[in-house]
Parts: sequence; C-alpha cells; structure tokens
Amino acid sequence: MEQRLLERIRREFQSADQDRVIELVASYSGPERDRVRWDILELSKGKLEKIEEYVKSAQTDYRDILYWAEYYKDDPMLRGRDPKQMVDEIIAKWGKKSE
Repeated sequence: MEQRLLERIRREFQSADQDRVIELVASYSGPERDRVRWDILELSKGKLEKIEEYVKSAQTDYRDILYWAEYYKDDPMLRGRDPKQMVDEIIAKWGKKSE
C-alpha cells in the first residue's frame, strides 16, 4: 500500500481503528487501486464504519467511488439541485408512465 495512504490513515483515524482501516482499504484490489483507495478515505471522512461501505461499493463498480469523491460536487447536471429530489421526480415520472 502507498506510503501516503498509510500516513493519511494515521492522521485521520483513531489508533485503535487504524489496523482495521488498513485491512479494509487493502482489501480493494480492483482497477486504479491507489486512486480508489485514496478516494475511499476521502469519502469516509475519518469514520471506520464508512470504509467498509465504500470498499463494497468499489468492488461492485469502482467508478462510483471516483465519481462521488472527485466529480459529484462539480457535476453540472446537479448544480443548484437536490439529488434526492431529482431521484424522486424521476421515480414519479416513471410511475405515471406505467399507470
């Protein structure tokens, strides 16, 4: 694992959680490994319980992690909009079509 990842884990997580965080982050071995691992740490905001959630997401589709960590906040489709509201609107439209 990259030294910068280990240093970040030491800075952002309690010492009692660091070994578990390292184990979880190291369990991701898919594409763009170091970048995805870094973004998992970014998304977790120092919370151990979030690490496992994001590792599972990365194993399903690593591009989700890259999007959430690197692009989500600047996505022009979301600018000035509430993502949950957008999803609710889409579901409402689909519901009307099936009626």
